[in-house]
Amino acid sequence: MTMGKNRKNAGAATAKRLTGTAVLRDKFVPKHVRDFNLTPVAARWVLCSDDFNADGSPNDMTPVIAKMAETFIPNVPCVCGQTGEPLLHGPYYYLPSPVHRVPPDFQFALRPKSNAKHHFVQADLDETTSIKEYSSTFRGALRSEHEELMRMYEKYSLRKWPLRRFNPNRAIIYLEGISDARPTLQVGDIVLLRPIQPLVALMPNRYGTMVAEQYAIEIETRITNLVRGKAGQPDQVILSWALTLEQRDALKDHAWVREYSIRFIPASTMIDRCLTALDWLENLSVFQQNALQDILFPVNAPIVKPLPVEQRQVHRGVPTSADYSSQTDISDIGKPLNQLQSSFIRMVRARTQDPSFEMTRPPMILTGPAGTGKTKTLIYAIADVLGLLSGQPNHSNNTNRVLICCPSHAASDVLTRRLNGLLKRSEIFRLYDASRPSSTVPGSILPFTCQIPGTDRFTLPPPPVWTGLKAVICTCMDAHLLFRAQVTNHAIRMKQECFHSYILSENNPHGLSFGQVSVNKSPFFTHLFIDEAAQATEPEILCPISCVVDPHLGGKKVEISLIGDPRQLSPRIFSKDVSDSLGRSFMERLLRRPVTCLGGGGESLLGPTDSLPENAESLNDLIRYYANVDGQEQLTIFLTENYRGHPSFLMMPSSFFYFDRLRSAKAQDQANIAYWCDKLRKVEALSSPVDVSIEPPGTGVAWPESDMFAQICRQTTWPLHFRGVNGSDSSIAIENFSGTDSWQNIAEAHATVEIISTLIENGVEPSKIGAMSPFRGQVVLIRKMLRGMYYHDVNVGTIENYQAVEQDVIVLCLTRASADFVNHDVGKRMGIFGQPKQLNVAMTRAENLFIVVGKPNVMWQDPCCRQWLRFCLRNGLWYGEGLEQWKKVQSVSLKDMQFVSMFDMTTEPEDEKKSLVVVSTLEKIHRVQ
Repeated sequence: MTMGKNRKNAGAATAKRLTGTAVLRDKFVPKHVRDFNLTPVAARWVLCSDDFNADGSPNDMTPVIAKMAETFIPNVPCVCGQTGEPLLHGPYYYLPSPVHRVPPDFQFALRPKSNAKHHFVQADLDETTSIKEYSSTFRGALRSEHEELMRMYEKYSLRKWPLRRFNPNRAIIYLEGISDARPTLQVGDIVLLRPIQPLVALMPNRYGTMVAEQYAIEIETRITNLVRGKAGQPDQVILSWALTLEQRDALKDHAWVREYSIRFIPASTMIDRCLTALDWLENLSVFQQNALQDILFPVNAPIVKPLPVEQRQVHRGVPTSADYSSQTDISDIGKPLNQLQSSFIRMVRARTQDPSFEMTRPPMILTGPAGTGKTKTLIYAIADVLGLLSGQPNHSNNTNRVLICCPSHAASDVLTRRLNGLLKRSEIFRLYDASRPSSTVPGSILPFTCQIPGTDRFTLPPPPVWTGLKAVICTCMDAHLLFRAQVTNHAIRMKQECFHSYILSENNPHGLSFGQVSVNKSPFFTHLFIDEAAQATEPEILCPISCVVDPHLGGKKVEISLIGDPRQLSPRIFSKDVSDSLGRSFMERLLRRPVTCLGGGGESLLGPTDSLPENAESLNDLIRYYANVDGQEQLTIFLTENYRGHPSFLMMPSSFFYFDRLRSAKAQDQANIAYWCDKLRKVEALSSPVDVSIEPPGTGVAWPESDMFAQICRQTTWPLHFRGVNGSDSSIAIENFSGTDSWQNIAEAHATVEIISTLIENGVEPSKIGAMSPFRGQVVLIRKMLRGMYYHDVNVGTIENYQAVEQDVIVLCLTRASADFVNHDVGKRMGIFGQPKQLNVAMTRAENLFIVVGKPNVMWQDPCCRQWLRFCLRNGLWYGEGLEQWKKVQSVSLKDMQFVSMFDMTTEPEDEKKSLVVVSTLEKIHRVQ
């Protein structure tokens, strides 16, 4: 017990606000600093640009892309359809695709916002079918987002800041809190440095005498790496510092004592690649654009031949040849599928066996909440396409090739590891841009990459390697590299046809034969799978789509699949002006489009605009979207069987977000549940349970059976706990709230750390515990307190950090304690109140124990959290502080209460919402009276 008290005191000692150098503060940039940075300079030293690597060496990817475009298919004169002069389109496909580059505007954020704000017209993306309107909307949105990033980066400006030497070509800025800044600095971002003291040079005057003259310079360089500080040390921003001898001599800073005015500018890499994809879309002919209508604006379900009876069964297993890895535990391919998961496999199989030769069909969509096996189903679908499942044709004769993309590197790496259990190492290529530091890539992934011999820089493999590949995996943004290198279905087909025409023509002096290149009606990439698609912006999705879509009639078309959950986190954006464009994913837009003509039985997968249908059949049709066409499932599958966590974790998310359709399919290990409930008893002992006696309706009247869920009945076998804390929140920002989520709540941080330390002292491994908060300021505070107690293995992060991550124990610290700031949070897409997608992610991360710490009075104002508090109250899970006025619990008499299974968060009037008591079907099944 003494040790526990000492640790708690150590945690209390570290529970202080961040220092003045913390970048989490929303810093005010004084006018004199802005004026200093606006002053014209005599010289600009560019140490690192788009054409160079972070260490100042030439960018190796540029010549590799050019060589790939020229040699992937032998470069021959184009004589396609020649009757006179050769056609001119041939050479285009042997050169790298042009890139749309946005010129940097280094002074944009220094100008008054009113003069710099960009206005653009947004089309109704739910209704429009015009590619011109579509493209114009996203061009304006991308520009608005980039401008907002520049403004937010300007708040990281530093005045009179020193550099430190890292190596002869790199320098370091030590900066506390930069790893937790929002938005986060990225490798490749621009850094502008102006020496505070001007440089001095000897210059001849009018009389020829050498005199000392002062002059100002600005140094432009790039971030090469970001390193989080450990053990109380500040974070490191590592810069390219490849000065020439003349520049070093002019700077005269051999002792590294100069101070600089430092500014950060976001790199334009993201907007450049997205605009390049939009350029591709706009430059297509009208006929070719029409061929894309079914992808971007689907209005009809495709007609696909039914699978033969013998093909409808989905078998388990992979080839057992010694050439293949046997790590089926990694791939999950040996585990059985449920009915809905098998339906998606059959949908992909039916499309593969009955390909389209006219228009590229609408994307197939696999959606469902966390824990329903979306990734496992995706791996099965890839295995089926590549002929790896039992009962499929021989894998060696299978000519299919898949492109797999994700918004993040982490998700791409997960799929790479799992595919390692199915394919040869030589059949998988994990693509990285040359700018990505190899030190940030997991060691288990490096064997699937291609690096320049003798260096650690990533590159593209030579053309012969590509023919043996079965799976190419990259982020959606890095698919741009394939587009630039002309490794696209359209370019490869055009070059194949050019070569085919050439060898049949009289202009073939070298006697080239068919054997040097095959003319194949199948596309190079037969399938595109985009995982976590709900987190990608729509222009981001266009990057891989531009690689696989060939609008030419006559060839077999690619099949596209989107996998994700649009009811969890959306794409991360910072401009409030683009929430209806960049803030919504391609998947969500497709699922929101009107589908009454498609047999959907409702207006969209994400819910009708009026009210939910009451009968289960029409509700199931609504969720399934228009998957049933002539008895065949053709477009969307919604997974509902959950294999993660205790059923109590799913009860309220099922009612809030998934039409009360979730089922708990996880086999319950009673010994495991007893273990975690025993740990929970230790946590419950830290505070007192909230006990409210609710009188039955009428004196002396027994509880009606219909009102049984109004009674408090403690559920001792549910590993779920709410700790009410009456704390206060405060911002560590210097000015207002703009662009910051640097809020802290010291009382809730203490409660969170107390709960975590209690679990650890009672035998729970720190690595099994995750602490979560919607505010980065609170994350930093909790992390510091835990590090002060030497609990370094506890994972502490924001809700965004936990997307697609699960942990045995989750302690969610809500932080917000001032109801007056909730509207601000909603406007800034921060916090958890009024943010159903954030709440959904937070409530579905725990595997064995879920604990929430928050202020009940503020939670009661949020419709979802109010229902969750009622859920905790009636099941005896609420401990600590209660509501200040308990009469709020009974603000509506029980006889007026409406007991419902689903909760409509958007259409019900506020007064009617307060009369609702949401009790999910899962709660009805598992609650013990």
